[in-house]
Amino acid sequence: MIQTLVNGAFLGCLFAVMAVGLTLVYGVMEVPNFAHAGVVVLAACTTWSATAAGLPFVLAALAGIACGGLVSVLTETAAYRWIVDKPAAAPAVALGLLLILQNTALRLYGGEGRSLDTPYDTVLLRFGGISLPGVKAALMVLAGLSLAALHLLLARTSLGRRMRAVAQDREAAAMLGIPLRRQYALAFLVAGLLAGVAAIAYAPTYQVSPYMADEVLLSAFVVVVLGGLGSVWGAVAGGLVLGVVESLGAAYVSSAYQSAFGFLMLVIVLVLRPTGLRSTNSRRVA
Repeated sequence: MIQTLVNGAFLGCLFAVMAVGLTLVYGVMEVPNFAHAGVVVLAACTTWSATAAGLPFVLAALAGIACGGLVSVLTETAAYRWIVDKPAAAPAVALGLLLILQNTALRLYGGEGRSLDTPYDTVLLRFGGISLPGVKAALMVLAGLSLAALHLLLARTSLGRRMRAVAQDREAAAMLGIPLRRQYALAFLVAGLLAGVAAIAYAPTYQVSPYMADEVLLSAFVVVVLGGLGSVWGAVAGGLVLGVVESLGAAYVSSAYQSAFGFLMLVIVLVLRPTGLRSTNSRRVA
């Protein structure tokens, strides 16, 4: 039972890192950023290429995270910025960007899966009767540090306060002199850096390929809805809950329906609490 909960916590951390990037962008721009999965793919491919070229893993990981931030900002500058006042067009643009990014990865790296080797591949931590592979332990630590850094950014810095102001009331923030486009770019930058973190955490467990993030993207959107649209900490809570539910379902029912348990929980939550596990105001980032 405890081992199953630990496995669920690993899944939950992965879902949370993905979902926080999605909910951050949605809170600021009301964009369902499906292209987030493509950012993860390119960040993972960059990390793999850097390690294949002989760079130390730490430098390769930093290159992947930087790639995630850069690609994410480019999607905002090239596409999302022009549809901020046309929300009906956002899903189509987001899906188009996802296809462009995935096909870019396919063109550059091919369609076959590649393993991303890390220094902690052979590490196995044991606590009593619980075993935790080093790859999963690294993801949980990395997720915790990333989310803590995001909390400090949003709560303790002027940049974070401006971002929250734009999320809560875009028009009022503009009247107060807050540059909206700069906040949009910042939101996408932070989301892209989190996508890079998700990539270097996800790739060692699942192979690097152009479509590696599709399944986890769907789970992340489930988490965003569970946690309440625009709520960062709701996304964290939703990710952990979903990870545990899927892990328990796989262990005690059938692993063939692992993703289905999450969608079943989503239906139940939407019926009983339509605003999500943590109620928020529209476009709130907190």
